Amino acid sequence: MKTPDTRSDWMRGTRPESLRSVFDHLPGVMFFAKDLAGRFTMANLAFAQRCGFPDEASLLGKSDEDIFPPELAAAFKKKDLQICQTGQPLPRIIELFPNADGEHVWYETTKVPLFDEAGRACGVCGTVRSYEGTKALLEPFLQVEAAAEFIKDNLTTALNIAKLAKLTGMSVRQFERKFHKAYQVSPRGYLVRMRVAAATDLLRHSDLRPSEIAHQTGFYDASDFSRQFRRAMKVSPTEFRRHLKA
Repeated sequence: MKTPDTRSDWMRGTRPESLRSVFDHLPGVMFFAKDLAGRFTMANLAFAQRCGFPDEASLLGKSDEDIFPPELAAAFKKKDLQICQTGQPLPRIIELFPNADGEHVWYETTKVPLFDEAGRACGVCGTVRSYEGTKALLEPFLQVEAAAEFIKDNLTTALNIAKLAKLTGMSVRQFERKFHKAYQVSPRGYLVRMRVAAATDLLRHSDLRPSEIAHQTGFYDASDFSRQFRRAMKVSPTEFRRHLKA
């Protein structure tokens, strides 16, 4: 476990752009950061391109006034100033922002203050997401949500694909295709994942034997439990429990 001093050293030695890069891999999310003068200091590619620039480097140093109409720039600046003065985040702001066609539509923005080593506000960063984009990302999950919840609540029940499909109002073939699109795994594979997750909690919080855990989480027997657990976690249940106590 890292000590506070070790963590501080790690934070000082970590390049901010390496942490920022995670936002390049979040579909539907635009990310930005600005200094106290309102100049952009970081952004993911999606945000830069939405602002009319080919990449992040072309955006850096620009301000809202250089990019957006005066009324939008003034509204953004007002909220940035509020955040820096109060040191408090503003989650889920509903504000106008240009869409891919340049039209100004409603987006959801979350902004948080950035602080320097002395604890003083030194800028803001935030994310921007469209309602339509968020809905599109969630749609595959919402279509099969009833089935996924049924699987999680009935880990010891044998998988019945026809029954699960009926819960979603789809044919079996359509259900299996939609489920895989949402979770990148078949319903059977999802059931195994949920059983392993439940077993992990029991290994962590109880002294139950592997055979008892297997019974409670729907595995055929201790051998099946051990095999499936190792496949998912890369260690045996016994090794996993031993690591927790080390």
